[in-house]
Amino acid sequence: MLMFDSGLNEQRDALATVPGDGPAGPAGPVSSYDALPIPPAHLREWRDATLGRIRGLPRRRVLEIGAGTGTLLPRLARDAEVGEYSATGSAAAVAALTARVEADPVLREKVRLECRGAEDTHGLPAGHFDTIVVDSVVPSFPGLAHLRTVVERLLPLLAPGGSLFLGGLRNLDLAHCFRTGTALARPGAARGDREALCRRIDREVAQERELLLSPALFDALARDLPAVRAVDVRVQRGVQHNELTRYRYDAVLSTAEPAADLTAAPRARWGEEITTAATLAGHLRARRPAVLRLAALPNRRVHDEYAAMQSLFHPLESIDLAPQDAPAPAPEVLCRAAERLGYRALPTWGERPDLLDIVLLDPGQVPAGPLTGVYAAPVVEAAGCANTPATDHRPAGPDAGPPMRPPKGAAPSARTAPAALPSHTVRAAAPAPHALSAPTATAGRPATRARPATGIWAGADTDAPPPGANVASLFAAQVARAPETPALPGLAYAELDARSDLLAHALLEHRAGPGTCVLTALSSPAGFAVAALAVVKTGAALLPVDPALDLAEAPHPAVLLLDETADLLLPAVPGAARLVRDAAAGPLPPAGHWPVTDADRLRPPCPGDPLLVVPGEDGTVAVGGEAVAAAAQAAPADTAWLVRGYPDGDAAIGLLSALVCGARVHVPDGSVSRDVPHEVLGWLRRRGARMVLGGADDVLGALLALARAEGAGLSVSGGWAEGRLVVEQMPGSPPRPAPGYRAYLLDALLRPVGPGETGSLYIAGAGVAQGYAGGPGSDGERFLPDPFGGPGGGTARMWRTGRAARLDEDGSLRVLDAPAHDDPFTDEHATFVVLADTAGHRALWPATAAIPEGWYETHGEDACAPCLDHLHSPLDDDLDDLF
Repeated sequence: MLMFDSGLNEQRDALATVPGDGPAGPAGPVSSYDALPIPPAHLREWRDATLGRIRGLPRRRVLEIGAGTGTLLPRLARDAEVGEYSATGSAAAVAALTARVEADPVLREKVRLECRGAEDTHGLPAGHFDTIVVDSVVPSFPGLAHLRTVVERLLPLLAPGGSLFLGGLRNLDLAHCFRTGTALARPGAARGDREALCRRIDREVAQERELLLSPALFDALARDLPAVRAVDVRVQRGVQHNELTRYRYDAVLSTAEPAADLTAAPRARWGEEITTAATLAGHLRARRPAVLRLAALPNRRVHDEYAAMQSLFHPLESIDLAPQDAPAPAPEVLCRAAERLGYRALPTWGERPDLLDIVLLDPGQVPAGPLTGVYAAPVVEAAGCANTPATDHRPAGPDAGPPMRPPKGAAPSARTAPAALPSHTVRAAAPAPHALSAPTATAGRPATRARPATGIWAGADTDAPPPGANVASLFAAQVARAPETPALPGLAYAELDARSDLLAHALLEHRAGPGTCVLTALSSPAGFAVAALAVVKTGAALLPVDPALDLAEAPHPAVLLLDETADLLLPAVPGAARLVRDAAAGPLPPAGHWPVTDADRLRPPCPGDPLLVVPGEDGTVAVGGEAVAAAAQAAPADTAWLVRGYPDGDAAIGLLSALVCGARVHVPDGSVSRDVPHEVLGWLRRRGARMVLGGADDVLGALLALARAEGAGLSVSGGWAEGRLVVEQMPGSPPRPAPGYRAYLLDALLRPVGPGETGSLYIAGAGVAQGYAGGPGSDGERFLPDPFGGPGGGTARMWRTGRAARLDEDGSLRVLDAPAHDDPFTDEHATFVVLADTAGHRALWPATAAIPEGWYETHGEDACAPCLDHLHSPLDDDLDDLF
């Protein structure tokens, strides 16, 4: 890490003018530890490693963004492979480079210089450059949004198969480790007050002026950017250990199809079979693997500082930077041991910030070309992978340091990046849900109780399921992949498929199909699974009910599918067929398989047909197939059925989600007390089940708390019919939403609230329903545009719960009974507009809030009542007026 109080070019100048290797220039950059110049040999090694990384990319036509005064340009442009080299920079940098280029005949023929900012791509040729280089510039960006804008503007400039090189990136996950090292390097720091030292480190991390990025960011960006086909994240090679090699890394985004995906490469964990450079060499000689990931290698470069950081939280341990026992050789030693045997060595980040992986490739067995998955990145949301660089707001005091100078022309980020925030199970049946607290792990530091940073709680992004996702097809694909896999006790996937086929035909004979619904009241898990799939195959909507409850407001079903108890409790429904199931799972068809086709249905299913209809807050809620299809993109996880009695809509979605991804559903027998959390958790562990369906609210809350305390993985679902959440408790981490699920705490302008503040709660992502059946006005009041978009972009919607929530001091999310004090939808003086999108959705929207992209105004600022009246007017009239 370098200190840049006078701007970014100081580092670039220093690297370009290493003593003894070029013309004289300014002094080299100083160390953040002792304020002394970083040795020229260290800088030269760092520069040469960067050049080597870029020279591994195609580079007939090169564009360098932010070339400074010439660290890379004069060397890369001289390469015979380079025919054209364009570079941009500030006016001063371009002037200095121009003089050097004009004085060199080789450079004068190849190099073209322009004065422009990193985000300014106007006039640059599209589809032209083989490689674009952005080296040591990204840390000066004002935020993640700016980085994303730059990347999105540069990608179209690449020729087919081209690469974008992002170098000199700072690792967010080691922010506390680095600041611990620099703090303890001050004289007498280790003998001072421990609490004061912790506060200083926290303050310096919070006041970080540069943009820090988790290595997982680039896989997350690639999921949102279709042009990116391969992501290659590596740490720098080198024998020197300094703040450059410890805390910086490179990322290459390639538009070419990868020659190899290394995410799932065979692994050998350090400390098991391989414990030294010699045993690594022996392993490679004896087995000659095409690819090997040497995983979980203790990072010798940061080991001392990481150990010191951890000791801050153990009062009996000393806090100093005394050298620790070496847990492993330096990574360069292992890389060179493999290279002597003909392997390529690619060092990258590991599963924890203090660990590295080294991926080893045999060039004779792995084709040349772009690689992806060198860093086996966890699936995370991009927004949580960056800090928000501080601007000029620093406290005065003896250690405040010089005032901050943002890069010239940089604009502050308009939105705080969301962080992953712990929450709790929220269910409609519980008016005052339990709040579960959990330690929050700060990047690069042991878990501590810390206040969350923003009012957005989000799981990892996933590709958005297509509208009207076909659950029947997803299930059929799973059956074809693994027909004999157990689905439920005593029922394999092929048998479940066949039994539901037969029942689907029986339902079709009674006029069930698209545009109708089938009421089910079946308490047997196997019987309900068969019934749910059968209804899905007909194209009808599933309406699961508890026969003991009042069903006066339920939609009129075409068929009632009941067990014997429900048959005694439920009255007849005029015009509806009534089928009573005696056996739990029903019979098999005589031919063993009887698939349903479009010719069997009353009409083919349409993308907008609901999968499920259930009672909600303001009416009957229609839930689309997207709620289930989102799960099909995840790996199957053994699931536990804790439903007591008749399953509700939440359990139905959870069960179908488990079945489309090939999970095994376990059902506890009478020996397990479903209301005793410790007993249930023990049973879950014995079965290997990590997903829970159903169960009492207090049991689910206690299960999450136990799982967190004991380091177990667990997922539960809940929420409202309109906005469902799936919460994951991963070992060593606070609870978070499953991929694709999100919750927002927003202020009166529909912006995320600050730490510890109360805001209005909105549910977004995969759990948002289609809307209220037959109620477009109610839709518009509660289903609103999602101002933060999400996977797939477009005009995503969120559901307004009407309740307040806050993020407590310990990081827990607490849902309150009343609305937030600044909820614009409860303010009698607030004014609104009516928005619409091209899909025909309508929404009431506060006039003071910015209109989200993809929506347009159909009724100008007005009081609430006239806006609500306008929600019921035909959309076609608005389209005629607009176009």
